[in-house]
Amino acid sequence: MQYKCFLEVLYAVAESEEGKIRRGASDRKNGARMHRRRRFAAYNRCVQAPLATLSFTASDSGEGTWSFAFLPDISSGAEYYELDIAGGCVQVRAVDYAGVIHAIAVLSRLLIMRDGVCMLPDARISDCPDSAFRSFMLDPARNLIPMDEVRATVIAMARAGLNKLHLHLSDGKGFAFLSEAYPDLPVAPGGAYTREELDEIISLCSLLSIDVIPEIDVPAHSYATVEWKPSLKCRVTGVDVSSWNLCLGNEEVYALIDTLLSELARIFPYEYIHIGTDEMDMRDILDEVPLPRSHCEECETCRTFFSPMGLDTLRERFYYFVRRVHATVTSLGKRVMMWNDDIDISKDPDIPHDILIEFWRVAAEERGPVEGCSMQGFLDAGFDVINADFPNTYLDEYVTFDKLCAWNPKREPAIDVSGRIKGGEMCLWEGSNYPHFLYAAYFALPLFGDRLWNCDTQIPTDSMTLLALSRAVLGPEAPEDFDLFAYLRGVPLGNGRFMEGKIFGDGANLETLKRCLTDLAPANPDGEHLVRTILGLM
Repeated sequence: MQYKCFLEVLYAVAESEEGKIRRGASDRKNGARMHRRRRFAAYNRCVQAPLATLSFTASDSGEGTWSFAFLPDISSGAEYYELDIAGGCVQVRAVDYAGVIHAIAVLSRLLIMRDGVCMLPDARISDCPDSAFRSFMLDPARNLIPMDEVRATVIAMARAGLNKLHLHLSDGKGFAFLSEAYPDLPVAPGGAYTREELDEIISLCSLLSIDVIPEIDVPAHSYATVEWKPSLKCRVTGVDVSSWNLCLGNEEVYALIDTLLSELARIFPYEYIHIGTDEMDMRDILDEVPLPRSHCEECETCRTFFSPMGLDTLRERFYYFVRRVHATVTSLGKRVMMWNDDIDISKDPDIPHDILIEFWRVAAEERGPVEGCSMQGFLDAGFDVINADFPNTYLDEYVTFDKLCAWNPKREPAIDVSGRIKGGEMCLWEGSNYPHFLYAAYFALPLFGDRLWNCDTQIPTDSMTLLALSRAVLGPEAPEDFDLFAYLRGVPLGNGRFMEGKIFGDGANLETLKRCLTDLAPANPDGEHLVRTILGLM
């Protein structure tokens, strides 16, 4: 069986007659418009020639063969697959297209390179994920992430068994996509993705059975939007009002949001749209004048708008905003996803309970409701929840190797007995502002994927795990006894703000590491991107 890299095997499956039927059925289910032209575009950009042609063989046999079959009745578990390897022959059976993707991802991790030939050990594996929602968030709104990094990250996600890509497309610095309705909308530092680039991301993700969740973060994180159109912020006579928030009582704000959401719904053919809603009040940031906080309760526009409804408090007015935006998203055939921290869950909130809550923290003091709030409160109130608890999932600063290996997303920070924690999301904030982005994601994704596939089984933090992780991120070209992390300061995940790319251990022989990495020439785009990054940091 000849192939160039992990992605080519997936492409062969997707373009087979049965693969097209199953892929098409999956696309119709979630609304994806996956055209052959788009698949070719995504494939051709990701599989860059020249790439070494590898062969699947077994140690005691010649060239192998492979086959796959969709068998919906072999398991009731979504994404279930069976992988049989014997004598160099590979058989994949799965209940759906996603199951085949996962089987091939596992196949790519089993490869062993010896004397220029990739061999496969005999194995029989069957599996399906514990969590239906397995997500990774990128933040191009603060600094646009180049397309080659997005492609490599998406491929690494697929190899780790993740199935959701959350794109944080707006923040205080601007928007990371170009709006047709508002062509002068401020763009993120570094620019914005064109429609063609977004189509390419969607195409690649669809090939890899990954849904894309677009986010516009409102009403807060709106500095750039308000500077673009000052009429969108609150009005308080005699007060220097912060541009941090959009005015909740301004119909012009709702018209803007409705239009942008409609654009996103047309571009992204998936189930969810994320509406942000975090951090309306940041009263503890005293070095910013005026304070980045909500002026909704004092605002003359909000008073005129809300008083006839009997809505007097910030929380009541915020819940109106959520209901209003929820109605727009629902009318577009989508489901709302939002951050949790501005919801006072100590009492049942007056918002639709079909909203998918992304729990990242109880608000800090001076930043929102605290008393009586917890992830458990959302579960008890009947909300579905995605666990993005920041000490365990924020890759820019907080995640550590030991902590991630032990984390159970269905038990920390809440114990799920109702099945309402649907999965988890790892978040990588700040885009490409830090060198940290360029390596930490590749080290974290295989570990995070395992936590969502096998929630109750901890990962050992021993030398065997480090060897396995080295091969997972570098590919089969890495020698079986090569421990990348022996040259680094352990597994560099969190502390990105302070590490600044200084990942090498004291006394590490960088010449030896450079020689090893230069000789690898990984075939998979994610491994190649990681090697290039590490070499660039030397």
